Amino acid sequence: MKVRLLVALLLVALSAGAQVDKMLGNWDSVDDKSGDKRSTVYIYKAVNGKYYGKILCLYVPNGDGTYTTLTESPAGYEGVIGMVILRDLVPDGGDLKGRCYDPESKKTYYGKISYNANKNTVTLRGSIDKLGLIGRSQTWVRSE
Repeated sequence: MKVRLLVALLLVALSAGAQVDKMLGNWDSVDDKSGDKRSTVYIYKAVNGKYYGKILCLYVPNGDGTYTTLTESPAGYEGVIGMVILRDLVPDGGDLKGRCYDPESKKTYYGKISYNANKNTVTLRGSIDKLGLIGRSQTWVRSE
């Protein structure tokens, strides 16, 4: 009985780690209201074992369904490109939990990232409380 329980716990731990690994890479953040791409965020694992995310580029909609890619921060957004906005994320089951920074409000929030295997998306939940009750969520799509 104890062996079965140990094997079951090990399998759950391994599958949770696989979920976290699928969050690594480039993700396009999407505006909640307009649905436009806003930026590409690179999620990576650092040598300290924690996970981070930084902004690689920003997108400006052209009005015809295409975007201009900005690789240098425009006026008013100095330092945004290259900024680490996800910090000290650690695995929590199949999710990542830590801190997230919103460059627009210039505030740091509790953050939780969940992976959706069916849609190949991640959902970032930023909140002012650790439980995630007071905040908002954004779904990011895998960058092409």
